[in-house]
Amino acid sequence: MGRPVVNERINYLMIAAVVLVADQFTKAWAAIQLKDGPSMSVIRSLFSLEYTENRGIALGIFGDGSDLTKWMLVAVSLAAALFVLGYILRASLTDRLLLMALSLLLAGIFGNLIDRLWHGYVIDFIFFHYDETWRFPVFNVADTAISFGAALMAIDLFRGAARSKDTIPIPPVPDQTVEPEPMSNE
Repeated sequence: MGRPVVNERINYLMIAAVVLVADQFTKAWAAIQLKDGPSMSVIRSLFSLEYTENRGIALGIFGDGSDLTKWMLVAVSLAAALFVLGYILRASLTDRLLLMALSLLLAGIFGNLIDRLWHGYVIDFIFFHYDETWRFPVFNVADTAISFGAALMAIDLFRGAARSKDTIPIPPVPDQTVEPEPMSNE
């Protein structure tokens, strides 16, 4: 007999927990090592580690730093995390790609949510650039998990759409209504 269904779901929640711990660990490291010092070049003119505080969402949108914005983003993040967690608990165990996508999304959402609650901003530190001519927005492990989770979810969606095209369509059932016979005046 196979493992219980609960254990299967716990595996995906454990993946989310490992990614969440990695996110929080790397952010703590960045806050200690990079906050007061210069950025750390990893690959010259291409990749560096640079501490930033993002008070908004992706690309710094809504980054005005107000308490209203902070709590609005906390509420949206919490709602998204609960939705994703509920989806993990309801998704078919045979859809491993979807479950992996949801695990990554959950980890990323919680990682940035923890930062917002704890610091009032999200710590970003991974920075890709090409000299000074091209700069990708600074991000973190949670952002990466969200991006990969969304990509896997899109792949799963397209894969499911392709599978549904391969199925044989079932013709509609003809209308089976029976009309009453007219009553005779006998």
